[in-house]
Amino acid sequence: MTDYFSLANQPTERFVSLYGFFAIHYPKYWKQETDVNGQYVFFNEQGGSGVARIIVFDNEFEGADASKKVLESFYIQHKDFTPLLLAAGNNRFVHFVKEHEVNGAVFTIYYWAAAKGDKVLLITYTVQTSMKDMDTAVAEKQDMEMMIASLVFLHENTANG
Repeated sequence: MTDYFSLANQPTERFVSLYGFFAIHYPKYWKQETDVNGQYVFFNEQGGSGVARIIVFDNEFEGADASKKVLESFYIQHKDFTPLLLAAGNNRFVHFVKEHEVNGAVFTIYYWAAAKGDKVLLITYTVQTSMKDMDTAVAEKQDMEMMIASLVFLHENTANG
């Protein structure tokens, strides 16, 4: 790898979502913004390859096992993309990868879905498919995996997101 360092070797920032629903650590040199749709966007300001996004939405399932049910639903809905069940700390994730074509360009999107109470987090990392095997994109994906592992739900439910 060239002069790019992974999250394990870099200072991090702690991000806490609106209403304090979750927290995650991301590389300090990445920029964090909230877009007009209320989605959290993270990207490498030092010439990175991809963009990370965290989307919070309501869990359509109810009851004590709502989180488990929504992850099972994600798994079944994306079975054609060879989903994996992952665990990091107390969290469980469904992870899968898709390619999408947008205006003639092909993008690879890595998805991680997690749930807690009445909310679902969909965390994505998007990179141009032609760049996904380059050193910077590979290192950024490793940073994403470290970010995923750092996820902490701060409370069970939130009324607003």
